[in-house]
Amino acid sequence: MVFSLKKRQRRPHKVGLVLSGGGLRGIGHLGAIKALEEHGYRPSIISGCSMGAIIGAFYAAGYTVEGMLRIIGENDLFPTTSFRLRTSGFVDNRFLARLIHKHIPENTFEALKIPLHVSATNFRAGKVEYFHSGTLDDALLASSSVPLMFPPIKRGESVYYDGGILDNLPVKPLLGQCKYLIGVHVNAPDHIEPEKLTPAKMLDRITHLAIGQSVGLNARECDLFLEPPDMLQFSMFGKKELMHIYEYVYTYASQFLSQR
Repeated sequence: MVFSLKKRQRRPHKVGLVLSGGGLRGIGHLGAIKALEEHGYRPSIISGCSMGAIIGAFYAAGYTVEGMLRIIGENDLFPTTSFRLRTSGFVDNRFLARLIHKHIPENTFEALKIPLHVSATNFRAGKVEYFHSGTLDDALLASSSVPLMFPPIKRGESVYYDGGILDNLPVKPLLGQCKYLIGVHVNAPDHIEPEKLTPAKMLDRITHLAIGQSVGLNARECDLFLEPPDMLQFSMFGKKELMHIYEYVYTYASQFLSQR
């Protein structure tokens, strides 16, 4: 999907960047960011969902793409010790909180070098909410808490799950704030025949077809939209594919931007 770059006037930020969710496919955002930097696009405000929110937080804290790849290489993103048997989620997401505390010890939105907005689904209220101030780790955990896999995050009477349920490409917080709005979506489906899908891939495809409706609408708000094709060839939780995902998206984004 391609949209023309349109100049927007009287906005406080020159470039805004919106990063979608996508499980470990979200590592592809690093490839997109690297390509965008090489072509002169450096965001001064970011919005993200799920893994896009996590990548956005580390980038907003000042980490380079190479630095984030190094952190990923040094840490097991889904350690076996995090698996558990509970109805609220079979993966304990405290390993992610520890990773955030270690590398972003201030643990607040206000301490970030670039303003960040994070989408999460308020499960009880049935609506999406956007966090941009206060404690960082709770917001990132809420935004990435895939139902049934991770336990929800509770704030007062509210219960939060993955922001991708209702807004997997959260452009809304950045509308009116930047001259150029760039969106990156790492969940584009492929065109495989349904009978060739395994049950896991069938569920994956159905999930992303459902949440993809809002992505298509939000993408129209972007001046530049990067959507690498056939991303469902990669598993949402395939740890062995991380560098392949990064290189795949980097190659796509580099070629796309070079043709502009």
